[in-house]
Amino acid sequence: MQQHVFILNPQAGFRKLEEWKRLIAEKFGDQAVIRLTEYAGHATQIAKEYRNSVVYAVGGDGTVNEVMSGLVNTDNALCILPAGSGNDFVRTLYKDIKKKHRTVKGILERIHTFRPKKIDCGRAGDRFFMNIASVGFDAEVVRNSERYENKPGLRKLSYILAIFYTIFRYHGVDLECEIDGEPFKQKSLLLCIANANYYGGGVKIAPEAKVDDGKLDAYLIESVSSMRFLSVLPKLMAGTHTKLRFVKHRLSRKVTFRGEGLTLNLDGELFPTNEVTIEIIPDGITVLAP
Repeated sequence: MQQHVFILNPQAGFRKLEEWKRLIAEKFGDQAVIRLTEYAGHATQIAKEYRNSVVYAVGGDGTVNEVMSGLVNTDNALCILPAGSGNDFVRTLYKDIKKKHRTVKGILERIHTFRPKKIDCGRAGDRFFMNIASVGFDAEVVRNSERYENKPGLRKLSYILAIFYTIFRYHGVDLECEIDGEPFKQKSLLLCIANANYYGGGVKIAPEAKVDDGKLDAYLIESVSSMRFLSVLPKLMAGTHTKLRFVKHRLSRKVTFRGEGLTLNLDGELFPTNEVTIEIIPDGITVLAP
């Protein structure tokens, strides 16, 4: 009998933890194994303990990233029960489910309609990602969003508020990169390497990206003035920015970039770096999806 392993991040919804446990018990009974994460990286370790199981990531994009990192190229399947503030990857994966139903309860109610599906994921050095890897402006936004996350009423708006905070304080980075061997060297506002469409709480940064095409969508955005960037921000939010002259879009399997004092953003988690190579892993993970 296939096990159903639920990895819960208590920090993602402390007040709802008991409700989640009750919903899981009602749905799966003795088939369910519930594990709580205790520290950064714990979800990855837990996921690696199981074989031929469905492993459920109950939390936000950070929890999803940790769980999937323990499931790459295994016989386990990942199912995401979104419970974070952003929940960006499921905007792509669960696009046919209404937003109001993309909750722990909503997905559990529909889980009988889900089927296994192979999708791609990415590798950045010795780390994995499902959604997006990036460097530049948005990494600074993620860092700055932390100043709003613990303020009452502002958590869900933290990324949007941080965008406006960062626009007038960040002026780009000198970046060298190779996209499938094609070299670029310029002052860049952002390099985004996408497997899926959304990040930052609903910013449609990669409208053309597909999770099962064996390719990454690389977007290289030149450094522009704060006011110019502010004027095109609505296009960026809506995913209509790809035709702008200062935006380069390339389909790729391998991207290398380097620069001084960079911060790499992997599914919302930040890592310091000066150089990294990012590659696609075709069919690297099995997910349950509608």
